[in-house]
Amino acid sequence: MAGENVKYKTKNYLYMKYCFNILIILSGVVFFESCKEEPVGQQPLDDTPPGKIANVTSRSIAGGAVFHYSLPADEDLLCVKAVYSIDGETEVESKASAFVDSLQIQGFGDTIPYTVRLIAVDKSRNESEPHVETIKPLIPDVLSISETLGVIPDFGGMLATWSNPSRAEISVNIEVEDHNKEYVPKESFYSSMADGKGSIRGLDTIPFYIRTYIQDHWGNRSRLRYDTIVPIYETEFDKMKFAKITTPGDIPPYSSDYDIHRIWDGNRGSDPCYSSPGGTGIWPQSVSFDLGVVGKISRIRLYQRLGSNNIMAFGEGNPRSFEVWGCVNFNPVLEGWGQWIKLMDCESVKPSGFPFGQISIEDEEVAKNGEDFINDPGNPPVRYLRILVKRTWADGSNFQIGEVDIFGDNRPSVLQ
Repeated sequence: MAGENVKYKTKNYLYMKYCFNILIILSGVVFFESCKEEPVGQQPLDDTPPGKIANVTSRSIAGGAVFHYSLPADEDLLCVKAVYSIDGETEVESKASAFVDSLQIQGFGDTIPYTVRLIAVDKSRNESEPHVETIKPLIPDVLSISETLGVIPDFGGMLATWSNPSRAEISVNIEVEDHNKEYVPKESFYSSMADGKGSIRGLDTIPFYIRTYIQDHWGNRSRLRYDTIVPIYETEFDKMKFAKITTPGDIPPYSSDYDIHRIWDGNRGSDPCYSSPGGTGIWPQSVSFDLGVVGKISRIRLYQRLGSNNIMAFGEGNPRSFEVWGCVNFNPVLEGWGQWIKLMDCESVKPSGFPFGQISIEDEEVAKNGEDFINDPGNPPVRYLRILVKRTWADGSNFQIGEVDIFGDNRPSVLQ
């Protein structure tokens, strides 16, 4: 009886699995059919092509062109399409609906002449005679951005910077020569920031032979750039040595569970974090702590409070504008800022530039991975740090910090 039960359950399972697979296949067919570009309603069936588009003018843009034209008078006109090739081999299409009189094409990687065919298409998929236009794109973004690319030694690695005023979607790709004298990928920075930068850290202070290029999402690449980089020594300060100090004028925490120790507890971005109280009427607000060792600061990496699903990124009380001050010898009874030296003016930058409350994937990544704020190497060594928050992303009356990493050089030989 038990054996028959097992057989029944097995057959029942196989039958259900069969039905489930059939359901998936049918769903896929329905999805495929729904994705076809078909107008709604009764489809006309004729073989009469639409009229040819007329009065065509073109304007060159970076890596492409914009066409303006007069549409044919056909009642069943569906769209106008441009047919062209960006690599000399594969044809691609760009389309504009019958409700507009312009069409833009992009993706060219140089400024040589290209031939474009402009074709009217009706709802029966009949095509007009093509209007042939020759364009000469302006310098594409991938090339103009590459002219601004700079790669320099940095603390613990290298720093790449570039200018992208049109906010084109690009990647900056860095390769490093290995022991076989071959270049292998090291890092790629995907960005649409107007003023982009990307750092590679954790490298030894030996020469690195690198090559760099920029690529757009059409696959166009800039010329290869070659550099030799010798990173500057850098280490991360040991957070086990950090400690709270009481400074006259600093704001108390929201509660003991949200005190300053939260910025070095390793819990990046998650609650509980450091938070000052709101509604005190005190602004700007500051907080201080002891590094436990004297050293020259190279950079500070600040992690935002993120909240559930990164909802607080570039929002809430995350610092937008703040200053970093430091000193070697701290007197807890002295009021004011007389014993402190300003090290840094810091501005948090939202990569997308979106309005408050809107964030992109790149925004989330930057908030999650921390923002680096660079210290002038000419500034003196310090042991104590004081952060003065002047503005938050929500322009509220309190501020929050998820975590802080401190980098620099605290070797005794450097401080002599």
